[in-house]
Amino acid sequence: MKRFILASCILFSVLSCSKGGDTPKEEENLDPTAASLVFPLNNSECIEGVIKSKSKSTVTFKWEATLNTDGYELKLKNLSTGVSIGYNTSNSEIPIELERGVAYSWYVISKNNISGEKAESKVWKFYNASESSSSYAPFPAEVVAPEINVELPYSENGITLEWSASDVDNDINAYDVYFGVGKNPKLYKENVSLNKLENVAVQMETMYYWKVITIDSKGNTSTSDLFQFKVK
Repeated sequence: MKRFILASCILFSVLSCSKGGDTPKEEENLDPTAASLVFPLNNSECIEGVIKSKSKSTVTFKWEATLNTDGYELKLKNLSTGVSIGYNTSNSEIPIELERGVAYSWYVISKNNISGEKAESKVWKFYNASESSSSYAPFPAEVVAPEINVELPYSENGITLEWSASDVDNDINAYDVYFGVGKNPKLYKENVSLNKLENVAVQMETMYYWKVITIDSKGNTSTSDLFQFKVK
């Protein structure tokens, strides 16, 4: 009887150890975190660049270092031309030569080489200061609703177009809204004082395109990207 009990205890111990050893280890989280942008400040005029010439200056972009990150890509867009360029770095700052008197947007992508995962920061906008300027054009308006390429259910009451806009001088005066079924939408309503239009008539099974021109008190203007959505 004692031998039987002893054999049972040994068997139980072996099985317990074997079971414990087969337990899979918890996988390490290698997902990078999104960067918090530091400089140039959002919706601002950047006057801290190193002047290279009347038309060029070098601005050092900065952000907070992120976890689980092997490298960064700074995505910079010239808001006048719409051209975007990516800059890769392993540091949390990078100097870039820019055109003066031009509006830019930028954000940072954090990358992890092992997992292949990425994380994107918020998008900030700024004006790179010119040699002498008393007024800047507004930043191009950004879509709020409908989201780009979304499909909306048809409604007899129409849909609402909504956008957001900002300006270094804080003197936005009005908006002209272009809307239609082609990629070259016609003027739908001008001198809109609010950043939305309600009860815009639409038809079923139709793709719509629209854009916004922002106008400030000095007559400076900026044109948004072309937005699109479909009504089912």
